[in-house]
Amino acid sequence: MIVNLEALSFIRNDKSVLSDVTAAIPDGALTCLVGPNGAGKTTLLRLLAGELKAASGKFLIDGSDSSTLSQKEVARYFSLIPQDVQPPPHFTVFELVALGKYEPDKRALWWRLNESERDAVNSYLSRCRIEALSQRRVEELSGGEQQRAWLAFALAQEKKFLLLDETLDGLDIIAKQSFFRLLKEIASGGKGVLLTTHDLDLVAQFADRVIVLNSGKVSYDGSPGTNLQALFAPNNG
Repeated sequence: MIVNLEALSFIRNDKSVLSDVTAAIPDGALTCLVGPNGAGKTTLLRLLAGELKAASGKFLIDGSDSSTLSQKEVARYFSLIPQDVQPPPHFTVFELVALGKYEPDKRALWWRLNESERDAVNSYLSRCRIEALSQRRVEELSGGEQQRAWLAFALAQEKKFLLLDETLDGLDIIAKQSFFRLLKEIASGGKGVLLTTHDLDLVAQFADRVIVLNSGKVSYDGSPGTNLQALFAPNNG
């Protein structure tokens, strides 16, 4: 499965945020979305997740035009973990990941996991290497541990593409490297992973594909084997 962006544009307060964005996001690959602050990275993720509507252009999900789908239908393909996401207070790691299995349209008010769902939650905890933390409260965890908990939550939603917005901010280099390795492993298992990040050295080391945004426009879309910093527009930070 592949997501193709075709001339996507977005306008906010009469100002162009994204302009003619054309790129490809395949499954089975770790794609990194990089660019200076204000380049439009978060906006692009929110467009893909169905939270925003493009002013023009479209994106195709495995050949199907997303503009013909409802927001709910688009959301079936994407799990978005926004920047600076905060955990629900007093939730254990297990309870947070279990929320990923919740489907409001199919659940009664008093929802409980069945046995197969509990097994699935435990498998995602194991995959993200946090099974030993399952009964800890999320707010008690380190930054790197919290990001693994949120990643397990996203996996529990069982969607084809994971959209992660600046999830590595505030982590030390060891935690970042470990998280990149985990994302690479998850992508190699068939998920499409789109990560916004400023860590160009780690992008060059781990990414399968890179999309560079400058002032809302794509200046590069391809393999990481290039000087990414040189592709940033001057005077954009």
